[in-house]
Amino acid sequence: MKKTDTKNRPSIYQTVTDRILSSLKAGVIPWEKPWKSPRFAGGPFPRNFYTGKPYRGINVLLLWSSEYSSPFWLTFKQAQALKGSVRKGEHGTPIIFYKQLPEYATKEEKALGEDERVPFVLCNYTVFNVEQCDGLTLPEISQPAIAPETDEDELCENFVTGWENRPALYLNSPTECRAYYRPSTDSVHMPARPRFVDAPHYYSTLFHELVHSTGHETRLNRTFGDRFGDELYSKEELVAEMGAAFLCATAGVANEHTDRNTTAYIQNWITKLEEDNRLIVHAAANAQRAVDMILGSTFEEEEEATEEEARPLAVAS
Repeated sequence: MKKTDTKNRPSIYQTVTDRILSSLKAGVIPWEKPWKSPRFAGGPFPRNFYTGKPYRGINVLLLWSSEYSSPFWLTFKQAQALKGSVRKGEHGTPIIFYKQLPEYATKEEKALGEDERVPFVLCNYTVFNVEQCDGLTLPEISQPAIAPETDEDELCENFVTGWENRPALYLNSPTECRAYYRPSTDSVHMPARPRFVDAPHYYSTLFHELVHSTGHETRLNRTFGDRFGDELYSKEELVAEMGAAFLCATAGVANEHTDRNTTAYIQNWITKLEEDNRLIVHAAANAQRAVDMILGSTFEEEEEATEEEARPLAVAS
C-alpha cells in the first residue's frame, strides 16, 4: 500500500492564519464583525444548522469573516440528511476541530494517570452556509434593532456582576486615566464611565480587561508577557481582543466605533500573525475559555463531521 505523503501537506495553522490575514489585509477585523449582521433567536454566533450547536473559538472567526449573512452552516451530508442539497458549483468553508485518537476512545483507556496526556488529532472539514443550499426550511432571521445610546447596558452589567469569581473592580476613580488589569492585586482599573465617549467604548474596554483577569493564577493561569511587544504580551492582547469581541457580540453591543479599525492596529496584527502561524488558533481557544468562565457557560464540543468528511492534519498533545 502506498504511503500518504504528508511532507507537502499544508499546515492547518498556516491555512487558518492565511484566511485571517486575508481579512486583515482587506481592512476587515474578523473578531469585530457580527453585531452588524442580522440576528436570530439563538444568538449572534454562527452555528450548525443540523445540530443547533454554536461554533466556538477559531471557527467563530473563520465563519464570521465569510460573505454570508445567515448564521447557519452544515456539512454536505447534513444537507442531504435534511432533504436539501448544496447547489452545484458552490465552494465550502473549511473549519477545524480536535478529535481524540481512536486508541484512546474507550472509557478504560480514558482513565489515564494525571501525568499522561491523551493525544488528539487536529482535523478540518468543510461546511456550507444555508444560503448555498436548496430545499432547506430556514428559521426567520430578524434585522438587529438600533439600540439607544445609554450610559448603562443592563445585560453588560449582568455579565460583570454575575461573575462570582471576578477580580476587584475600581471603575469610578475621577483621576484614573487608563484602563488596565493588575495581576499582583487581581484588580481591574478603569477611568470613570463619563470619560468614555459612549457605552460601546466603555464596555468593550471593560470586557478587554476582564478577559485579561481570567489569566490570573487562581483562574485559567495564563502566562502574561513582561513588556509591550514581546511574544507572550502579544498573545495575551489577542486573547483579550477576541474575548472582548465575543462578549460584546453576546450582549449585542455595537462596538464598530471603538477606534480599533485603524491602519496601524491592523498592520500590527498582520505582522504578529505572519511571525507565528499558531498564534490565532491558540489565542482564540484561550479567548473562548475566558468567555466561558466569565459567563459561567459550559458546552459540548461540536463533532458534526463524518469520518469521510473529516481530514486529520496534525497530532496535538
